[in-house]
Amino acid sequence: MQTEAPVLDVIIGDAVGVPERILPEIDREVVEKKANELARLVDVHLDYERQSRIPLSMDELTPRRLCPEQRVDLVTDLYAVSR
Repeated sequence: MQTEAPVLDVIIGDAVGVPERILPEIDREVVEKKANELARLVDVHLDYERQSRIPLSMDELTPRRLCPEQRVDLVTDLYAVSR
C-alpha cells in the first residue's frame, strides 16, 4: 500500500490568453424605463383578470393566480417588451 501520492513531472506550456469580456455601460434611465414598462404590463394583465373573474382579495391577485390563457399572454407580452 502506498502512503504518499506519486510526484509527477508535469511541464505546463504557455497558455492561450482569453480576452476579457467587456460589458457595455448600463444606462440607468433605460433600465428604469424598461422596468416600469414591464410592471405596467403585469398590472394590465392583473386588472383584466380582476375584472373578468370572481373578485379576489388584493393579496390573492398575483401572476401565479392568473388563468392559463392570461398567464401565457402575460409571458408573451413580457418577452416582446424585453427584446
